[in-house]
Parts: sequence; C-alpha cells; structure tokens
Amino acid sequence: MKLEYRASKGLTIREAAPDKGIIGTLIGYAAVFNSNSVRFGGYEKDWIERIAPGAFKRSLTEQSDVVALWSHDASKPTARTPNTLRLSEDERGLAVEIDLIDTATNRDLLANIRAGIVDAMSFGFVPVKAKWEERKDEDADIRTLLDVDLHEVSAVVWPAYPDTTLAARSQRQFRELRASAPDLTEVMQERENFLRTQGKDLEAIHTQNRAHRARLFCR
Repeated sequence: MKLEYRASKGLTIREAAPDKGIIGTLIGYAAVFNSNSVRFGGYEKDWIERIAPGAFKRSLTEQSDVVALWSHDASKPTARTPNTLRLSEDERGLAVEIDLIDTATNRDLLANIRAGIVDAMSFGFVPVKAKWEERKDEDADIRTLLDVDLHEVSAVVWPAYPDTTLAARSQRQFRELRASAPDLTEVMQERENFLRTQGKDLEAIHTQNRAHRARLFCR
C-alpha cells in the first residue's frame, strides 16, 4: 500500500520566547473527524472521504517516530517526535504542535504562514481499515477511514479537508493535482474488495499489506 496524503485548513503560530531556542510553534489539525473531503476523482466513480474518531489512536500508541515535513518533502524536515513534534487525538481530530528550530527551511515556512500563503496541515498515512458506502443514486461514494498508519504530518497549501469553505478554483486545482496520483489504483481496488464482500471487515487483507509495507520501509 502506498502512502496517501490528506490536508485540512487551519494553521496558527504561537510566538516563541527568545530563550526557548525555537523561532515559533505551529498549531493546527492535520485531520478533522467527520468532515467531508473535497471530491476525489476515481477511475469509474468519484468519492468523498471522511475520517472516523479513533482512526489515529492505535498508530499514536504504536508509532513512536513521526516526522513533520514541509509539503511532504523528506528533504525539508521541520520537526520530529518526541522532542519538537507533539501529536494527540482529541474530539475534533489529530492535533499537531510543531516547534520550529532555527533552520532555513523553518524560517521560510514561518514566513509563508505569516504571509497567509500556507495555512493548511496535512498527514501522510497508509490505510489499515476503511469502509465504503456505495451511493447508487449519487455521483460519489463515501470512504471512511477507521484506522491508519500515521507516518508524517506537513504544512501544505492545498487542503483536502477544508474547515471552511474552499473556493471552487482551489477545489478544481486540487482535483487536477490528484487526478493521476499513484494511490488511485489501490484505493479503487480497496473499494471493489469492500463492496464485493458486502462490507465485510478488511482488516485481514490490510494485515497482509502492512507486513509487505514493513519490508519496503526497512529497505
């Protein structure tokens, strides 16, 4: 299974005291529960995605090493658990606090946020358990993420889960950017498997996929 990326709007800055050794702290939500994503384009049918409460609970317990990046770029790290990155799941979603040490990447990021150019948080994940709702009378199905492996969080430009209304132009550009994403094939296969088994639990399937992913990440 490939990493997938989703984002939600809303990112603020907490200014740092001079003696803290950081230039500021980013505060936001990398994911918001029970919020509709923008429409994703599928090969046969579009879908809308939601994140269920508890989707990050297991991963936050098991995965002790999560990084914060700038726009999902591994060459631009901004923080890392547990010292400069804090993650928690509350009733709203996946809460994130990123302490920015004084680096060129972090100074550029902080400047972009202060200017209002960057105002969204995102997370990179691999789905472990999901369910699908086939809406035969609608032009988009619903995918609900129930359990995910969390690998990283990022400050980004385009939110997939906007907290506020996203301009039509931004939605269109986001869809165009994601239309050829390599994860579409596996997402569509997940949908077909789920609907073919009439909504049976996919955990056994994903257990096999997680073992395969573990081998890939160890390379």
